[in-house]
Amino acid sequence: MVSGLLTGPMRRLLLLALLGLTPGAWAIDLAAVPSEYVSEGITYTRLALRDDKRVVTYVPPALWSALGSTTQLRLTPQKYSRASAVIEAVPLSAEQPLDENTIDVVRQQFVTGLPSTGQPAQLMSEEQNPLLLGGNIPTFEVSASFQALGETFVRSTLFANVAKTQLRFTLTAKKADFDVLHRTFRSSLISWQWSAPQAAGNVAAMAGNTPAAEPAAD
Repeated sequence: MVSGLLTGPMRRLLLLALLGLTPGAWAIDLAAVPSEYVSEGITYTRLALRDDKRVVTYVPPALWSALGSTTQLRLTPQKYSRASAVIEAVPLSAEQPLDENTIDVVRQQFVTGLPSTGQPAQLMSEEQNPLLLGGNIPTFEVSASFQALGETFVRSTLFANVAKTQLRFTLTAKKADFDVLHRTFRSSLISWQWSAPQAAGNVAAMAGNTPAAEPAAD
């Protein structure tokens, strides 16, 4: 079959062409390459992500498992049931600063994406620039509560627009667990860093060698 003759990169280019996207539309590839290191007796996993010729390194909270694909990285804390965090990279048609108009749009996207359970979700908070991603990229975070499976859940999403990619960092957890998990997850985002451009980057090497801030242990 023809598909059997295609290499991995060729299959990806074919998929992009079928979807009408350019190869740069998925600039940040969330299929992470992991490596481990130990600090103060705690084992951390450092993830390396491809961003064109650069590499992003990120250290999730300790004891959170990670499973990545091209457009999504899912993190699951081991000690809490029905809790998860999802990092998404969504291509944009053009660069979009996080101004008032863009914030109105992402707020509506957030509300629309909440589970439909028959009871209206309740917006809880909004915050501009709770952190600067990578040290200088503006962010916007919104949170809401909703009912599901007979319990109250809270979901927050932190948005960051980077060139023609929108990064979304979403945490969902039972209300009783949300605050501690939110602090842990958001503090881990301080470790999200871009490397200097690499002419022929080695993602696996960057995962092992790039220093990164250490998030608080859960």
